Amino acid sequence: TLSRYENQKRRDWNTFGQYLRNHRPPLSLSRCSGAHVLEFLRYLDQFGKTKVHTPLCPFFGHPNPPAPCPCPLRQAWGSLDALIGRLRAAFEEHGGKPEANPFGARAVRLYLREVRDSQSKARGISYEKKKRKRPPQVPQPPPSTS
Repeated sequence: TLSRYENQKRRDWNTFGQYLRNHRPPLSLSRCSGAHVLEFLRYLDQFGKTKVHTPLCPFFGHPNPPAPCPCPLRQAWGSLDALIGRLRAAFEEHGGKPEANPFGARAVRLYLREVRDSQSKARGISYEKKKRKRPPQVPQPPPSTS
């Protein structure tokens, strides 16, 4: 049985493949670039569930607004970041060369950074890199002098 991650990666890969087939004109994976990946990410925004306030919204910068507002729903940065990680791995598992991986393109990395920063400001949530927890050090008893 596949892990939850492997199942999600397979579903994401199939969704991206469907996007390429439905693209006008249809796109083959070998002709896919970072620009097509960005187009795909923007397309996914219509299915997002994260409220991202515009700078003109009175709730701009508030993580928990007290009332509804007309600001758009978007894909959350964390979801996009994880999606790109899974698609990047799937691309190579399906025979793609790492140096030709459109999911690792500079434009995609810059887009993700821009989304993270803008959502952080709009929602008043800071996305700090998580520090790895080190296992607690068990104090060693001092050497005995007897």
